[in-house]
Amino acid sequence: MLFLFASSASLQETTMTLSQNSSSSIGSIPNSKGLPCDCSQPFELAISWSDVNPGRRYYKCEDHGFVVWHDKERSCCSQKNSLLEARDKILTQSEEIKALCAALRQANAQISALEVACSSGSINESLRSIKDRGTEHIKQTQTMLRNVVVYLAVGLLWLLL
Repeated sequence: MLFLFASSASLQETTMTLSQNSSSSIGSIPNSKGLPCDCSQPFELAISWSDVNPGRRYYKCEDHGFVVWHDKERSCCSQKNSLLEARDKILTQSEEIKALCAALRQANAQISALEVACSSGSINESLRSIKDRGTEHIKQTQTMLRNVVVYLAVGLLWLLL
């Protein structure tokens, strides 16, 4: 391991010069603890996704950030380009996934609204059907009542004559 033989002064110098090249550390490996930092916190192995050192592992302190590189050499140009392309593709796909999730939520909301409208439509159809049956029943009752009145009138006239 590179940092085992480095003095405290050279670690600080390395930290100052190399931390400027490592802008982010996506993908920390929390169980890979190394020697403690000057602040007594153990180092954590992390992966740099900066443009200068993509995929290069380094040790970092939770309080102080970058401490020293774990990988002794930078990746070659083709590896670097491949890693940068992969990183960019992942970021692009993450954005696409977010957009698709938003579109899916919107589509689900529209489906729910349509289901409510359809169920309201079926309620309206049911009410219309009940009204139609009620109207038909009223007509039949009126016809029967008219027939009863006519029969009574005819019967009454027959009795009187």
